[in-house]
Amino acid sequence: MALDLDRLQNESFVAGVEWHKTLESTNDLAMQRAAQESLETPFLILADEQTTGRGRGNNRWWSGTGALTFSLVIDPQTPAGNGNSPQRAGGFIPPVYWPRVALVAGVSLCEALEILAPQLDYGLKWPNDVLIAGKKVAGILVEIPPARPPIPRRLVLGMGVNVNNSLAESPPEIQSVGTALCDATGLEFDRTQVLLAWLDRFSANLSALAADSPALPAGWQSRCVLTGQTIELQAGDRAVRGVCRGIDVDGALLVDTPTGPERLYGGVLVRVLA
Repeated sequence: MALDLDRLQNESFVAGVEWHKTLESTNDLAMQRAAQESLETPFLILADEQTTGRGRGNNRWWSGTGALTFSLVIDPQTPAGNGNSPQRAGGFIPPVYWPRVALVAGVSLCEALEILAPQLDYGLKWPNDVLIAGKKVAGILVEIPPARPPIPRRLVLGMGVNVNNSLAESPPEIQSVGTALCDATGLEFDRTQVLLAWLDRFSANLSALAADSPALPAGWQSRCVLTGQTIELQAGDRAVRGVCRGIDVDGALLVDTPTGPERLYGGVLVRVLA
């Protein structure tokens, strides 16, 4: 089913929508659009297919026909005014909160999917994955374009969600760790409705982030699938191993290591140890 661009613009907080049948990466194009001073935000870029979609680090995002792949450009520091943008709905988002935006996006997707397919078990794998029953259904990548005054500081949020792209068609190594909504439920979903549900929750949760609502961290803390697990992460040039104690209110991963507790704001999960 084709995406309904009119509904996306008329029934959500986005100011503009751009669709492509094929792109190398929606985030790459969004970074270019973010450099345009006249860009009206939030601005949504969609592609039916990404040929070189990017994840964290050197990871690549595989997506087949029926996936939902998009990037959203937002101006988190634009003061309140007219319109329905997240910053106008929710207010100024201080830069210190920006590292939490990926978690906000993940919580928002969990909340949206819990409405659309409530029978499934959703979770977050810090810092940027959404899981169904332990298998990845979505990945999130937040990037900050370089400062180019007088252009406002903007954020680019990219997401890939496996909706109707059955992973029976994916490479074997992906089938072992990933899933799609259609595979998990046996149903086909309206991708427009899935995206609208996420946009609705993301707008509300950005407002909560701007207001420093204590209810928002509870959303990612309760869904953290790593809590209690012994994990190994690569944090810069360091390997960190220990027992995960969850995600704190600032979005940092809490890890009890042999040398003491650590709070990690960034890193790549290498593996979960038995």
